[in-house]
Amino acid sequence: MGSYFGNQIISFVIYLLAGVVISVIFDLFRAIRKTIKTSDITTSIEDIIFWILVLALLIYIIFILGNGSIRFFMIFALIIGCTLYFIIFSKYFLKVSVRILEILKKICIKVINIICIPIKILLKINKKICCIICINIKNWRKNIEKGVVKEKIKKNKGI
Repeated sequence: MGSYFGNQIISFVIYLLAGVVISVIFDLFRAIRKTIKTSDITTSIEDIIFWILVLALLIYIIFILGNGSIRFFMIFALIIGCTLYFIIFSKYFLKVSVRILEILKKICIKVINIICIPIKILLKINKKICCIICINIKNWRKNIEKGVVKEKIKKNKGI
């Protein structure tokens, strides 16, 4: 009987931790939304990803620990884990996560800007080359037209 009770306590603690993990995942998604403004469609996709992750975690621990059966204490432990996390840690975790994501966002923007410098230079060079080609084509066309006109004039004059 002691072994059964010990297993129940271990299961309770694991479900408690699962509640904390679910809450951390939730706060990560909240931090992402606070850092990066997204469209409604993207937000919906993020919600679907969140629920897939949560369901995968819950199904895994339910089948590993509970042999596929759901007991009241499991749900109770999940709720307690989530509640404790939100009361004690959520505010701090969210602030730190948002700050880290803002720093990563700034780094990514700087890296992208650095990568874009040669691309911008190539586009400017390409634009200049295209302008030169267009001007030459116009000049060639004018010269060809002048030549055709001169030929017509020569033919009309009988030269």
